[in-house]
Amino acid sequence: MIQSRREFLTTARNGLLLGIMGESVTSFAASVDQDPEFSPSNFLSISPSGAVRVFVGQGEMGQDIFSGLAMLVAEELNTPLDEVAVVAAPVSPAFGNSFFPGSPQMTAASSSIKVFYIPYRNAGAAARQMLETAVSTMLDKSVNRILLTNGEVVCDDNDRIPLKLVMPILADLPIPDSLKLKEPSEFQVIGNPQRSIGVEKKVNGTLGYGMDVKVPGAMTAVVAHPPSFGAQITHFDSSTALAIPGVLEVLRIPTGIAVIGENYWVADSGKKALDIDWDESAGQNLSTEGILETYRELASKPGQAFTFNPIPGMDYQLKPSLGPDEYAQHNGAVTIESEFIAPYLAHAPMEPLNCTIFEKDGLIHVHTGTHYQFADKDAVVKTLGVDSSRVKLHTLPMGGSFGRRACPKSDWITEAAQIFKLAQTARTNPIKLVWSREDDITGGWYRPLVLSKVSAALNQDGTIGSWAQRIVGQPAIDHETLSFIGPENIDLTTVDAVGNLVYDIQDKVVDVHHTENLVPVQWMRSVGHSHNVFFVETFMNELADEAGVDQVTFRLNHAKDDRVKRVLQLAAEKGQWNGGLSSDGKAHGVSVHEFYGTYVANMAEVIQVAENKFKIVKIVFGVDLGTVINPDAVRAQMESGAVLALSSTLYGEIDIDRGMPKQSNFDTYRPLRFNQCPDIETHIVSSDLPPTGAGETGVPSVAPAVCNAIAKLRGEYLRALPIAKQGIEIV
Repeated sequence: MIQSRREFLTTARNGLLLGIMGESVTSFAASVDQDPEFSPSNFLSISPSGAVRVFVGQGEMGQDIFSGLAMLVAEELNTPLDEVAVVAAPVSPAFGNSFFPGSPQMTAASSSIKVFYIPYRNAGAAARQMLETAVSTMLDKSVNRILLTNGEVVCDDNDRIPLKLVMPILADLPIPDSLKLKEPSEFQVIGNPQRSIGVEKKVNGTLGYGMDVKVPGAMTAVVAHPPSFGAQITHFDSSTALAIPGVLEVLRIPTGIAVIGENYWVADSGKKALDIDWDESAGQNLSTEGILETYRELASKPGQAFTFNPIPGMDYQLKPSLGPDEYAQHNGAVTIESEFIAPYLAHAPMEPLNCTIFEKDGLIHVHTGTHYQFADKDAVVKTLGVDSSRVKLHTLPMGGSFGRRACPKSDWITEAAQIFKLAQTARTNPIKLVWSREDDITGGWYRPLVLSKVSAALNQDGTIGSWAQRIVGQPAIDHETLSFIGPENIDLTTVDAVGNLVYDIQDKVVDVHHTENLVPVQWMRSVGHSHNVFFVETFMNELADEAGVDQVTFRLNHAKDDRVKRVLQLAAEKGQWNGGLSSDGKAHGVSVHEFYGTYVANMAEVIQVAENKFKIVKIVFGVDLGTVINPDAVRAQMESGAVLALSSTLYGEIDIDRGMPKQSNFDTYRPLRFNQCPDIETHIVSSDLPPTGAGETGVPSVAPAVCNAIAKLRGEYLRALPIAKQGIEIV
């Protein structure tokens, strides 16, 4: 019986794969009984020994969704959370995410709890009601409450019945037609801080990620990718690489030259020994400077107007607009205009991309960390030209992603499948594709570079009469794969936080210029909010200063939703808002936004230690995400979002020159350092509204709050990121 992930990997080296529902155990592994199990739902299975398994189709990348969904089952089932194991589910429509068109199996948009809150509670409630019926039959009396623990059913805190004796009765019971879910006042698990399932394995290094997978006889593949975007191979010589002991095969694939070796270091040595001639002419004129020049020219002209509300629940609403200039002429308002820039960003998760692929007993097994299983399995099927039933995608825990492992083109998984298809080595040996850190950072699929021009008409009473915003950049979503396109052919993520502006403004208009170039882009954690909230909330400060109104008061005067006001007031209160700048030199900046139903405000405190040198003292969040499942997990997500956002705010940039990224590793693509990290507080609004998400919501509000605070000290607004490029140093 396998007890841990390391034992699973050890067993795998001996050629044995442990199967659950046809899949390998790829998450917090549980023991498996051979006796028939009680499974009232696709999401839940209970063995005669009492082992409770929760099957999760969402990807676990550090947001702790495995624990969150397990808590929902544990709550309704009345079983201790520490007796629940979580198993990564197979790729199946049963685990589709209804937030997205077509309900693909996908983890994104902080939608997991929002979508699966009721289904997983229903699974636990169905099992509980059936157990109550079964033990009532056995005891020949009504049982009002059961507790499932240590392989026993405890009835009304009195009778204890071994679960294995109840199983024959359960087998004959129908799934209940109606389910009675607990009232919030009855919650014992939901809403209470819970320790993450498997946290010990994360801490002591025994949780197996894709990079840890070891299959008997596996060979490692690496790929020499183009040195610049658009580069094409004109000639290559593999003889020097093949002369290295342990290098088994070199082959050309659509994305470059693959080298297969006995281990990573041998394969990488072979890669470095390759003699490749590249035609880099396609990207020679591609540079960040040139892109921005084009964007500024586009921003001077009207784009495609965004005027619709295409997706229920996303609440995109705009009114026909006069525009700030015309509004000012009619109303005696003052017009203000600013330009903002957010650069290309690499996701740079700590675990580089990898994928292990092999054939066994007629099935093609794909082991990788992913949160877009639906598309990734389909990519393997199409690349290999096989029936879908022959491909088994095993979802592994991810050492970070920030959206990178949900690539619409499934790029690294397709690459592994191409190598597997073409390599002679793959006929007898599993193939493990491994990307280097440099592959990851220079390989594209970045958060888009975006330029935005924002203008507004400010009335004499200090209110905004008209708002106009133009957004120029590449769309983040591949529309062939997952469409978020409305009738105006605008990618909805491009207008995140702008199309659904949290402020009530009499007259507003947004238009978009979608662009194309050789740099591949995709979504990043918080998608369009990651740049648009910076644009909007920095500009709100400029307007507040022009109006001579306190930052917080100015926002409260314009907020159209009480939930926006509540989180803003909460952050200001807990952060001891000082009006922006106190006599002792403490500067405060604020921001607020809404992310798919979650409301977040941020207050940053900054002090100046020398000319252009600043210290971020603290970050204070006010958060309203409806019913909170695990407050500890919410705090962890806000903290991680703040750290990621601060890294991007200070240093994050992929700068392109002659088609080539200048940044390639953490020495040039710098992360935040421990000594620079401020104290981070998270304060959560108490609510019984339906839950929303926390995974991405901590990112967008940080940059504008910090920059607004620094602006108070410098007397100059920061309208372009990263701020280190503007001579700002954070100590």
